[in-house]
Amino acid sequence: MVKKLVRGMANKMGLRLERNHKHHANTALMKQYSISAIRPEINYRELIASDPLNAALHLQYAAEALSKGKPYLAYAELKTAEYLGAVRDDVERDLGLARAAIPRPEIMNHNGYFRLFSLASELASRAKEKNFSVLDVGGGEGMLASFIPDASYCLADPSTNGISGVALPFPDHSFDYVVSCHVLEHIPAGERNAFLEQLLLKSRRGVILLNPFFIEGTYEKERLRLFIDITDAQWAKEHLECTLPKIEDIKSFADQRGLIYSARPNGTLTTAIAIEFMNYFAAKAGLSEDREQVNEFFNTKYAHILDSAAYPVGYLIFLGRKEDKPEA
Repeated sequence: MVKKLVRGMANKMGLRLERNHKHHANTALMKQYSISAIRPEINYRELIASDPLNAALHLQYAAEALSKGKPYLAYAELKTAEYLGAVRDDVERDLGLARAAIPRPEIMNHNGYFRLFSLASELASRAKEKNFSVLDVGGGEGMLASFIPDASYCLADPSTNGISGVALPFPDHSFDYVVSCHVLEHIPAGERNAFLEQLLLKSRRGVILLNPFFIEGTYEKERLRLFIDITDAQWAKEHLECTLPKIEDIKSFADQRGLIYSARPNGTLTTAIAIEFMNYFAAKAGLSEDREQVNEFFNTKYAHILDSAAYPVGYLIFLGRKEDKPEA
């Protein structure tokens, strides 16, 4: 009965479950569920944490996310379920509801948009083709998935879909690329190397990091305290507590392991600070249309000209194994 119900939910979304050579939906845990357990108030993060490769759970979570007005998460979870063995009968129909519910990306908070735009551009540049696989570690609600719709995508975020970023449950070298955006600064300094090792272990072609880093003369602690004083932002508290990573530490990590390493500045710090405060005060004032208008202007007009060599928001970093370097 439970198996039929799970499959029925999948079929209603235009999806079916089948095994492939890499992953399969774990039906052992599904058989333990009671009918009463499958209900809207179920905690899918906890269930997925105990069985992270179960495609059926990700499908159910996608349906719940869409019903709760979280289209980005719904889209990302559908893509994750597909990677784990849920095969789409009709791509446009399967993802159509989630895609249609996603707001226009141009009106997204500019700082968030610019990060995703930068990551998607970097992936496209390195992959050279549309059909590549990506593991998005610490990706929140998986907004990156909608920026790379042709890629095979999987989300791993303990606060969102229950998949740990420090004990990734996937086989080694499962993904072409592993990306992690604005995550490293939320990890205590002593645990960062172990985290980077995890990312490298799951990638075939390399790891892409996009992170803020300590930059001399930018009043790091003062600006973070300003954000905390005015906005009470949790991210600023974590930046202050964990401290911003240093670019030379990542370079040293790569050199010690004989990795290919590249880093380039991304964004402009002062612009990002101003945009963040603009969005905060516009939201408090109820000026949503004005806020969207400003964000759209920056997203559509300035996305290609915002990188400051001297004072970037952060750096876009690539780490790869030399034996995997493509021939010239």
